[in-house]
Amino acid sequence: MLAEKTAVLEFERVRQDYAVEDARGIPMSVHERYRNALAEMRFKIRETRNGKTGKRLGELLVEQGVLDQEKLQQALTEQRQRGKGELLGEVLLSLGLIKEEALLSALRMQASEN
Repeated sequence: MLAEKTAVLEFERVRQDYAVEDARGIPMSVHERYRNALAEMRFKIRETRNGKTGKRLGELLVEQGVLDQEKLQQALTEQRQRGKGELLGEVLLSLGLIKEEALLSALRMQASEN
């Protein structure tokens, strides 16, 4: 639970740093740092989710009315087809099915439940 909260907070911090530096026109190295932070967050979430019970991200998004069951199934199918170990939230964002704010909100809720 603590590791998930820490991962979400770290991601949010890096995202905010990225937005500020991107607005200043900082070169690609910032993008690389952002991707590395995202990879670390993925690792921490997977590490802490192993053996944990609680609502899955898709369930939370459907309950919140952010996503319907059909869109969730579409994203899960896409996630399996990609086969790259992408997290559901990343797939949902890349397909444009949810906004980043909704994802962060659901991740915070998920972290607080565990």
